Amino acid sequence: MNLAIRAERLRLLSLRSTAVFATLLVCSCVAPIILMGLIYDPAYQGPIDASDLGKCVSIFHVLAIAFTGTYTATEIRSGSPAISFLTQKHRQSSLIAQYVVTSVFLTLTYLVGMCLSLGAALFYPDGLVLNGRGWAYLGLYAVIVLLWSLIATSIAVITRSIAVAVAAPITWMLLIEQLIVQIPMLEEITPWLPFTASHTLLTRTLGEGSAVGTTVPSTLAIVIPVLVLIGTASILHSKRDAP
Repeated sequence: MNLAIRAERLRLLSLRSTAVFATLLVCSCVAPIILMGLIYDPAYQGPIDASDLGKCVSIFHVLAIAFTGTYTATEIRSGSPAISFLTQKHRQSSLIAQYVVTSVFLTLTYLVGMCLSLGAALFYPDGLVLNGRGWAYLGLYAVIVLLWSLIATSIAVITRSIAVAVAAPITWMLLIEQLIVQIPMLEEITPWLPFTASHTLLTRTLGEGSAVGTTVPSTLAIVIPVLVLIGTASILHSKRDAP
């Protein structure tokens, strides 16, 4: 497994697109805060808080899906699995290594981006306010982003298509779920929609949502699709021939 992770890390770092995505991911966190400071209007006074930083993370979220979907599908189509199958004992090793390496990459870019955004927020005219709930919110948002990146990676393995791996999660989040939420007859299934459940957990973490009930349904609504897709990707990765 260590060999598979090392090989995947070297493969990721050898691509020029990695540096491009790293720059975009970091800038998505800090650029909006800098822009808010540059166009500051006293009529809209108020310090930067976790919800403002969350808007930056929402951009990071979309870019993370684009990165993992593009990287995974591109590597599959370029023949990387075939090389891994020849050099590693177990087929699952290369897939697990890909999940691990891409997750570590996103975590590091998230940490760097958040540190820079917090530093930029300190120079905002009204300052920065971040309490315990705010830190928990940012931590939970990072976990949610990683879970959605696992979904994108799994779809890339299943379909071997860059377009589907990137478009499917983003379309589901920003279009399909939004349409379902607007239909009153489907109100019963709304809490079980993964993107809606993600935001339910985030708002409750900030103390803005309803405190009625437990977070178990929302957690399951996110985790179950991830596990199903990972399981499906794992089976197909081990059974199918390399492209």
